[in-house]
Formats: sequence, structure tokens, C-alpha cells
Amino acid sequence: MKNRIAIFMTAMVALAGLVITAGSLLATPQDEVRVALMYEPSTVNILEMKTGIDLPVILHLHEALIGTNPESGERWLTNSLSESIEVLPNNKSIKFRIRKNAIFHTGDPVTAHDVQFTYEQVANPKNANLMAGAVDEIEEFEIIDDHNFIMHLYEPYAGWEELLWIGIASKKYFEKVGRKKFRKHPIGSGPFKFVERKSGEYVTLERFDRHPFWRTEFKTLKFLVVPDEVARLAMLETGELDLVSDILPHNVGRLQQNRQVVVRTESRVPSLYGISVKPDNYPIFKDPNVGFAMRYGINRQEIIDRVFLGEGYILNNYASKSELGYDKEITYEYSLERARQYLKKSVYKPGDPVVLSYTSAVPNARMIATMVQRYLIQVGFTIKLQQLEAGVQATYARERDPREGHMTLYAWGGGRDPSLRLLLSIRSDSIYSAWQNRPSRKELDALVDAQAKEMNKTKRRKLLQQLHQILADEPGGVVLFGSNMIYAHSKRIDYRWLPKTSYTFNLHRIKMAK
Repeated sequence: MKNRIAIFMTAMVALAGLVITAGSLLATPQDEVRVALMYEPSTVNILEMKTGIDLPVILHLHEALIGTNPESGERWLTNSLSESIEVLPNNKSIKFRIRKNAIFHTGDPVTAHDVQFTYEQVANPKNANLMAGAVDEIEEFEIIDDHNFIMHLYEPYAGWEELLWIGIASKKYFEKVGRKKFRKHPIGSGPFKFVERKSGEYVTLERFDRHPFWRTEFKTLKFLVVPDEVARLAMLETGELDLVSDILPHNVGRLQQNRQVVVRTESRVPSLYGISVKPDNYPIFKDPNVGFAMRYGINRQEIIDRVFLGEGYILNNYASKSELGYDKEITYEYSLERARQYLKKSVYKPGDPVVLSYTSAVPNARMIATMVQRYLIQVGFTIKLQQLEAGVQATYARERDPREGHMTLYAWGGGRDPSLRLLLSIRSDSIYSAWQNRPSRKELDALVDAQAKEMNKTKRRKLLQQLHQILADEPGGVVLFGSNMIYAHSKRIDYRWLPKTSYTFNLHRIKMAK
């Protein structure tokens, strides 16, 4: 009897394996690629794009004025709407020539008028577009003819290339069908065209066969909304999904055991974890010795190893490793002895509580905060933890409300260009500046403004280097580390993450397994 039961159980296990294998092969149609979304997109309409979670869907529907080299992450012209781009001698006017073979999904040509229409809609406050603030740098469009125009900026703007990834929408189609229909069924000129959206479940796109310079290897691209990470990974393992991003390190081992899954890592992504302090609310942080004590007293490598299982790297200055201006020369090592020496020289009084706040917006926030607390207690600080809802914390930060606490754990996943972050957080009169009267505020303000206007990249790097050195000498917080992007895909496809980006792009470049 026992032998029969054993044989029966063995057969059942084998059958289950066959079912799973069959599921892996049959769950996804052969000519379809399925990609996981952690969150429901707020829109599929480029003109009303609200947050970064909308981007993976929207940007595959539209071509932009400039493309990105998948090998380096740098901007380039090849395979974009622009045939040429020229910065004019005044350094605040940029001349564009659009490719004459660029067409929308309707078959209509892409013109300079469509570009002007798109940017004006993005800038319109009624649309509450994610890029509205950025495109305020544009003063006006000068249309020369259907394929040539000049974008005039109010003043030289170093990050002008970051204005050009906005996908261009069809002015003719919008005026024909109206805003309501355009919102439900957008038209672009990208490698995929819109098919269907079922709220809370999926968005389906289809290959645009008349695209002038892309020939995608598969017909259908389907984005599935799967908020739960465990469910996303399970669906990848069973073949219901082909691509999952933002995987936490502790799940990598599980995936690597599945022969039908490929796990990959990209370090060249925007990532910056740190601790901001509030000198205007809590003057002890105006003493640089307090900042140095925190800087040397936190074992950042141990956090990377324990919380991120080694999938990260130490950062030493207020910049993502992938952005312009990151300074490799600025370094400092963990030293409990030095930290204690700095604290002893500081104005901090032993026993005074220091509140460290954290939110769920930071991955693994609780674990990181707990480890930071332990390190700083060893230095001699008294640290209390406070968990805040992310929206509440952002409100406290904007209003400089003392209820935010002495310090806040943050994670920045911005872009290639540092200007936005520096203007928002370092410039003394900015909305998120927590140290408006810092000793070197005039010099820092001047450097933030100068780098934002410097069009020469070599000169701009020197300005950023000076800025980062001041921040290193006059600590207003602690920079901790960056983390790698871990993603995985089925063996049905071959996909490589686009460097210097935070979201899933370049899906039209996916290669299907032979």
C-alpha cells in the first residue's frame, strides 16, 4: 500500500510539473509580450500625463524629438522624430528639422504644428501634466514650415535635452475627435498603437506596421496591472508574464531556480538614498560636527549587504551615480571612532532625542531606519523612529512643519539631469530647502543657478564639482547609497534595461527567442 501511495504521489508531482510547463508555454500567445505594471496608470493620454507610472505605456505610443542610445543611455537623434537639432549662437534658441517620413498611426504626417500643439497642451495648467513645470522654460515656438521650427527658451537652460522626451500627439486627430475621445483612444507616432484599456486590469497595444524605422518582432504588447509582488513573480514563473521590474533582492534566489526565467541587474539607473536634516527647525544640525558624526557613524555597506543583499553601491555626494556631475573624488569611509570624536566636539547634548522619520515611499524603509538608528545610538545619539504616511511627510516638508521630525529617510529616483533636484532642495528659497540660512547659501545659490544655465557640459561639470564639494564640507544631511535595478524576463524574450532610466522603456527592441 505504501509503495502504491508513493508511486501515485510521484505521478501527481510529475503531472503537476507537466501542467506548469504547459502553462508556461500556452499562457501567453506566441506573438504577444506581457509586461507587469505595479500600479494602475492614471491615463494613456500624453497630454494629461500625471505621474511616472504612466510613462511605460504612454511613451511606447509616441515618438519624441530625440531618442536614447540603449548602449549608453545618452541622448541621440537616430530613430527619433528629429533629423537635426542645432543650438543657435544665443544659447537659448534651438532649431529642429523633423523627418519627412514620420507619420502618426492615422497615416497623417508629423509636423512642426503637432509639436507646438503638444507642448502647449502639456504646459496648460488645466491638464495638470507631469512636465508642465519643466516646459515653462519654453518661451515660444517659431514655425518656419511644416518640418522646421525653432524652440525659444526664456534663457539658456542646461537641461534642455530633458524637455525633448515628450511624445508628440496629433493636433489634427485631437481637433477632429475632441478631448474626451482622445483621452480614451490616443493617437501617436510610436512603434505601438493603442488598442484597448480595461481599468485596473490591462492596457493592450499593437505593433504599428507602417512605422518608418522600427520593425518590432512581436505583434501585441500587453501591460498587466499586478500590484502584489508575490503575484507578479508567480505569474512570471508560470508564463503569464514575460517581464517584471523592481524586484526586491530577497526574491532573486527563488527566480534563479526557474529555468524559464532570466534575472538581470542594471546599476546605471537613477537611485539615491539619503537622510535629510532640518536645520531651520532644529538648529543642532547647523553644527557641521553633528553632520560629520552621522556621516562617519553609519555603516552604509552593511545596509547594502543586509537589506539589499549586496545589490547596491555606496554614494558619497548628493547625486545619483548615473547623472551628470557625480563626483567620484569625494569619498568617506565608515569610522565609529571618528564619528564619536565629531559628536563629542558638537553642540549635541547626550540624551536629547532625535527623531528619524520614514515612509513607505522608500523601499525597505523600516529596515533601513532601524539599522541607522542602531548605528547612531552606538555613536552616542538618542534616536527615535517615526513612521509617516508619504503624503503627510511631503506636506510637512513643504511647509517646514517641525512634526516631520529632525531627520527624514528619502529615496530619489530622478533623471539624468541634476537641475530639478538642486533647484528644489538646495537653493535657499526653494520649496524643499530645509536650510535657508546656511553659511554658504549665496555661493550655493549662485552655483545652482549657474549650472542650470551653462550649456557647455565641461564647464557645467566644474560648477557641479564646486557645488558638491561645498555640500561635502558643510553637511546638511547624509548621502547613503544607490540600489541596482533588478528585473527578470521569460526565456521567450531577450530584453536589456535602458540605462539611466527608472522605468520600463524600449520594449519595441525586445527580441523573441528563436
